[in-house]
Amino acid sequence: MVGRTEPVSVRDVALFQKLPERFLAKLFTRLKNAGIVAGIEGINGGFVLAHAPEDITVRAILEAINPNRSLFECGEIRRHCALFKGEPPAWSTTGTCRIHLFMQEAEAALEQFLMSKSLADLGQEFKHKAPTKFIRDSERWFDQRRTERTVKKSGGRRN
Repeated sequence: MVGRTEPVSVRDVALFQKLPERFLAKLFTRLKNAGIVAGIEGINGGFVLAHAPEDITVRAILEAINPNRSLFECGEIRRHCALFKGEPPAWSTTGTCRIHLFMQEAEAALEQFLMSKSLADLGQEFKHKAPTKFIRDSERWFDQRRTERTVKKSGGRRN
């Protein structure tokens, strides 16, 4: 979607990426609710980016798809040592678990990194990796799907 001005349908993205359409529909609904994409009704409808790709952070996308997610869930293992015989001493449970604290610091660093990267950055990375022919073929594929959908809905007439 980064380089496209025309809307893309969930069905086409699902077919292109070989992903379940229902799964993608849920993701696009979340992205729409977060204001990252906008939905366009009608034969030529689908989704478009609601903002310029450089204004959409990777962090915002992840938050829209999976709000309040955490990389680490502390299991409070410090309470379960066999030597404690069921009752952990105060020294073992006082304060924040050191592993938990370490993981919180790592997650904060990752959050900052994800905030510093945009959808445009991801698009540029992809353009550097993918052959130009693949990018052109992808554009043509989506354009052809859109044309076929339009022709089919209009009874064979092009709109």
